[in-house]
Amino acid sequence: MKNHKKDWVNEIVFILSRPYIFALVLAFIFIPSTQISHALESGAEFLRIDTDARAGAMSSAGAASATGISAITYNPAGLASMTRGEAALSHSAWYLGSAHDFIGVGMALGNGAGGSGLGAGGSGLVIGVSFTRLSSGRMEGRTVTRSAVGGYSAYDQAAGLALAKQYGIYSVGGAVKYIESSIAGVKGAGYAVDMGLQRGLRGVPVSVGVAVQNLGPGIKYISQRDQLPLSVSAGIMFMPVQGFMLNFDARRYVYDKYTAFSLGTEYALFGGPGTMSGLSLRGGVNGGTGQSAAGAFSAGAGIKFMNADLDYAMSPEGKLGSTQRITLKKKF
Repeated sequence: MKNHKKDWVNEIVFILSRPYIFALVLAFIFIPSTQISHALESGAEFLRIDTDARAGAMSSAGAASATGISAITYNPAGLASMTRGEAALSHSAWYLGSAHDFIGVGMALGNGAGGSGLGAGGSGLVIGVSFTRLSSGRMEGRTVTRSAVGGYSAYDQAAGLALAKQYGIYSVGGAVKYIESSIAGVKGAGYAVDMGLQRGLRGVPVSVGVAVQNLGPGIKYISQRDQLPLSVSAGIMFMPVQGFMLNFDARRYVYDKYTAFSLGTEYALFGGPGTMSGLSLRGGVNGGTGQSAAGAFSAGAGIKFMNADLDYAMSPEGKLGSTQRITLKKKF
């Protein structure tokens, strides 16, 4: 019975990893947005916000390169790279005084993956939990005549549970999350599922990844249901030389009917994976419908010391100012 179950899982991984599956995903992402969906634009915008400064500095490119606990947001398959426990804390100063925060903890159960996004072996199960919150603080209420009527607060938050496992050069992962939104005391709730696959290519420093995120019925308020920002992503990561990484992602927002592109780079001035200390510089550019020139660029840096990573990212947003994020990660 045990062998039969293992064969069944391996068969699913084999089918999903076929080149034609990746080609179908790319075709879906790049086709015109005429008949893909008849739904209105989605809500729960906070689910699009970066939760990791490293990925944010590379313009959110992470479908193929996201690893560790931070992968729970970008591609849950990346959790399979964990060989030890890992925790992450992230804070971002957002627009108009809002704050965006993330906390995540993950650990390998049994034998850890012992690998990287390029596909080193291992078969241990990895579990991760996360909590994300966007707090808008106190806002002033106004009537139709613009007179003040007191204030109100608003927030959005999501709690997630993810599992990932590595099968040779393939990593698969999935996550479920509970989502809640509140404004002026009116609350809405819903749930969503994320799924992902990463594969390293044998003999070359290349990794590819696909992910489906925010698949669910939407957030239901009193008599209204808002769609979630359902997206399908495909990415490729390439390391032409040791210490230099290139990332490219294409993400299709199904209900919003547009495709976003991200190109990110990371250069390790010294140190690297598996070292106790290091310094990395990062940058990225993105494009898509409605993207302003100011918001197309991002940059950041990361310091590693004693199995801890401190990352910083910023992105200018024109008249809105800029967004800045700092993330602290620690292995244990």
